[in-house]
Amino acid sequence: MAREVLTVCLPLLEPGTVRRAIAEAIAPFDRNAEGSKASEEEDIEPGEWDAWTLGAADREFWVRPGSEGDPRLIREYEPTREGQTHVIPRDRCSGGPVGMLDIEAQRSRAVAEASVLWRAWEELSSGFPPARSLEDLTAEDPEASDRRPGPAWHRYAAQPLMRAVLGDPVLQSRFGQRAVGDFGVGRELFLRRKSCESLARDALLTLDGKWVSPGSLPYEEYIVFFNAHIDGLSPNAVVVNITYHS
Repeated sequence: MAREVLTVCLPLLEPGTVRRAIAEAIAPFDRNAEGSKASEEEDIEPGEWDAWTLGAADREFWVRPGSEGDPRLIREYEPTREGQTHVIPRDRCSGGPVGMLDIEAQRSRAVAEASVLWRAWEELSSGFPPARSLEDLTAEDPEASDRRPGPAWHRYAAQPLMRAVLGDPVLQSRFGQRAVGDFGVGRELFLRRKSCESLARDALLTLDGKWVSPGSLPYEEYIVFFNAHIDGLSPNAVVVNITYHS
């Protein structure tokens, strides 16, 4: 079980109705709902959540300049654990009408940061022999899988480049454990991925009520679908992030 972030897409809302609208939209996916299809039919997959709270710390939307004081923005944040606090900056929000969100600026900032990261990786990796990705090494081992790479992981981690990254907490935090594969897709795809990831969360509830996640689509397709769906919403449609327990 884990806490993840769901972006819920809703039609135009009346003030003060967002919590009820969210509850109604996600109700079909409640694991514990009495009389749900999941509890009545054994061949139906169980629901997606069993508890949720409004907002997601540090996973807010950016607010379009000039809209910061609009009461239609959703600024509430409910801590998921006792004692937690989180103050949402004035230029961020948990959600609101799409037309009041600065989604393009959010993506542009992510691309700029990713470009700096790409150059840093090129500088670091140029000082080491070429390394192979964990995905390539896992594919060569019939006993290995993405979740259980086994010996493939040891071969991967033994490469000089990855020994340097994994042996330095700062480098590992900056570039990640799967750096060779992540950066190996090429600069253009890397930047596009980071752009999409700046908006995409762990799951999306579409305006027509479909729950979409990397479990239902390959990851790259998922983040592209997520962004395309948000881009296709009307300016009055509402998007809001919630934290759910899966």
